[in-house]
Amino acid sequence: MIGGKKPRVLVITGDGINCEQETAQAFTQAGFDSEIRHLNDLVAEQFSLDQLSARYQTLALPGGFSFADDLGSGKVLALKLIHGLGWDLNAYAARGGLVIGICNGFQALIRMGVFGKDVSITHNSHGKFQDTWVKVNPSGTRCAWLRGIGSMDLPIRHGEGRLVIASFRRREVLAKMERHGMMCLRYEGDPNGSEERLAGLCDPTGRIFGLMPHPEAFVRWTAHPEWTLQPSRANAPGQGLALFENAYQEARRVL
Repeated sequence: MIGGKKPRVLVITGDGINCEQETAQAFTQAGFDSEIRHLNDLVAEQFSLDQLSARYQTLALPGGFSFADDLGSGKVLALKLIHGLGWDLNAYAARGGLVIGICNGFQALIRMGVFGKDVSITHNSHGKFQDTWVKVNPSGTRCAWLRGIGSMDLPIRHGEGRLVIASFRRREVLAKMERHGMMCLRYEGDPNGSEERLAGLCDPTGRIFGLMPHPEAFVRWTAHPEWTLQPSRANAPGQGLALFENAYQEARRVL
């Protein structure tokens, strides 16, 4: 760290967001100085993108059910970030910032158009809320959060996790996303019917990352449902911690 400073992460909380503590703890465990702030307080202060860039190297939008998913999952949260705060997260990334959106946070990033206007998210293909563990596989080298990470077991818990691409130009959009390395995380199976089995996306810079699984819920090995089969690993880190450690290494470079 330069001058002994830790990189700082702003973890958003608010009405219906319920994973902010776990997310902040995961960042802290990786070496960050983590701060949780309520979205309404930021709006009241008119906390600008300039202030965000100056104070925090990383922004986290945690999971939950923000604003009860009224109007669609993550949509009200997205509207508050765009119109209440005026934040352009692509511009924040261009300045060196890192962004992660987990589950509901990922849904909000999609609603904001961070990954393009042809990407959307809707109800799982089987029409049910899914609460289970899945295996996911990183793809490519673009995403700063996933570099050097192999296959992972992570929990999912969502009812609207099916990524869809605009059907009238699907081939063109998929080719562009592939070219820019955006399709960075895939399910090994098919838990929700997502296009291309997509579990996560990054923007073309690789600095904005959104995913439906919850890496913050697996930063300790004992969180895994089968951890007792390998009791000798009881004090080992969970596989999700590696994402936050990658962010720490990347964020240190812009301090």
